[in-house]
Amino acid sequence: MTAQVDTFFDSLHARLDTAESRLKSFTTNIQSLRKQGDQALREGLDQARRKVESQKQQIAKTQASLKSRAEQRLGETKEAINEWKAKKDNQKLNARADRAKAYAADAIDFAVAAVDQAEEAILDAVVAVLDMPTGEKKMH
Repeated sequence: MTAQVDTFFDSLHARLDTAESRLKSFTTNIQSLRKQGDQALREGLDQARRKVESQKQQIAKTQASLKSRAEQRLGETKEAINEWKAKKDNQKLNARADRAKAYAADAIDFAVAAVDQAEEAILDAVVAVLDMPTGEKKMH
């Protein structure tokens, strides 16, 4: 493999490690808040809502970027790519590689943001159950 490929894999690995850490943190946080009681759950929900709200613009940009890149990928047929290779059109091949790397990075970033949204949704559901009359509380 080339140094460029190794660098790319290292970059993706770091992003995936971040995603994994975020998922573990999310799980630990939910369990911790549950043990701390109702008030901690409500405060956790407020914090999760603030985090999701602060990420909304970035998430929207990432989502738009993913959509745009997905549409570009549809136009890059195997035939077109093989033609670029045959013609040694390095500019198109390099641009395609750059777009693919950015797409992969955006997909990971979007997944991490989805974990934050899931945490907020779970805490919202737990608080909604807490707010129910005592005899009717059920979690599915």
